[in-house]
Amino acid sequence: MSDSDPDDYMSSKFLTEPPPEPSHSLTYAERRRRKQLLNKSYNKPRRELENDYREQALAKRIDTEENESPGLKLLKKMGYEQGKGLGNSGRTEPIKFELKQDKLGLGMATEIKHKAQAELAKVAKRAKFEEDSFRERVRQENLEKRVEGQLRKLQNICETLDTKHGIEDNIYWQHEETADNEIKNNNNDEILFEEQVVEDDEGEKVQFQKERQEFEDLKV
Repeated sequence: MSDSDPDDYMSSKFLTEPPPEPSHSLTYAERRRRKQLLNKSYNKPRRELENDYREQALAKRIDTEENESPGLKLLKKMGYEQGKGLGNSGRTEPIKFELKQDKLGLGMATEIKHKAQAELAKVAKRAKFEEDSFRERVRQENLEKRVEGQLRKLQNICETLDTKHGIEDNIYWQHEETADNEIKNNNNDEILFEEQVVEDDEGEKVQFQKERQEFEDLKV
């Protein structure tokens, strides 16, 4: 193969040797120096810098002797000691605040949470009421079925005893259809009787008026 011919891609010339490993591991000073170089090359964003400055300022004590105020002097005269809380169970750390990240107004998150909890309580109460109502309805239906079964057994016993004594019809053990028809017939008879009574009353009234008119004519 001449020098002007292109190298074969399968040739070993294209195989590169890996870089040699360091003869020894990095020391603590070298690792620290490399870390410092990495930290210097990293530029924090503005929001992260503001957060760091804020945390540093909040962590700094203001009740030092250098920044001693008239109010702190008055507290010291009343027995206050630096680094201790006010009272027996006073807190020593300042109250931390949380920076709002949402766009809701003050107190809206708490209000929404309370409404959600109230609605959840209503749903749970409604579900409990429906469950209790279903159980009561099933219990009542089972009770009615049991009572109806006992009633049919008693009716059969009464029918058997009455039949032995020659009684062929009794409303206490008649079937429901027969009893209903008998009740309807009794109601119809009562209605007919009332209509007859009304007609009789009307007839008597007309007859009385006729007799009275004849009596008046005789007087004249």
